[in-house]
Amino acid sequence: MEFGLVALLLVTLLFGIIQFGFWFWAWQSAGHAAREASRIAAVTPCDTAKITSTGTSDLNGTPKNAAPTVTVTKGSPVKVGDTITVRVQFSTLNLGFFPGYTGNIDKSSTSRVENVPAGGC
Repeated sequence: MEFGLVALLLVTLLFGIIQFGFWFWAWQSAGHAAREASRIAAVTPCDTAKITSTGTSDLNGTPKNAAPTVTVTKGSPVKVGDTITVRVQFSTLNLGFFPGYTGNIDKSSTSRVENVPAGGC
């Protein structure tokens, strides 16, 4: 009988640790993807497709339920010294051991434009 009570607590704790590990891995990966895409945006601000593909490719292997959404916010026209914000959003695995946890990850990174091609964007 005591084993049943203790086992229930330990299994719940074990799966909670696993869920937190998935969430933390996804959270760190999203931050890394946003920073990498933001670095690309600082030197190639005109190439939105390259910025977006960098943000999504850095999430390969991350536990996620759906394709990530990468949003690039920049001024028009882009000038040296402007800021570009890259936002990465996706839903990660949710085992259901944390009440109120939705599994949605939302990270962003802002960088300053360092290079604009001759002729602008």
